[in-house]
Amino acid sequence: MQINNVVIARWTTLAGYFGLLIGIYVWHIFINETPDHAISIMLIVQLGPLMFPLRGLLAGRIYTHAWAMYLAIFYFVVGVWYASADEDIWYGLYLIACSLFFFAGTVLYTRYASRQAAN
Repeated sequence: MQINNVVIARWTTLAGYFGLLIGIYVWHIFINETPDHAISIMLIVQLGPLMFPLRGLLAGRIYTHAWAMYLAIFYFVVGVWYASADEDIWYGLYLIACSLFFFAGTVLYTRYASRQAAN
């Protein structure tokens, strides 16, 4: 039984993507106890960009994976920003890990799926 690289890359992408999506939501709603007046702004600013590639990622579109890797870099920077604060270091490390999974998955999916489509 041969493991398909495209499937592994796709699941890596989705794991990182949904890890970011769920982690950001849980952090601001349950863990960090963001003030009520700022919760909607924080969720729109941090979750809003993640909504743009959702349909294409779920459909497995190569082009969406190709440009979503730049979005993963943004969340890596956000994770480094949170990790630089002493009280938010674990959340920052979580964002860094999820964004790296998201980035690696998109890069590998774009590479392997485009090769598979060419054959």
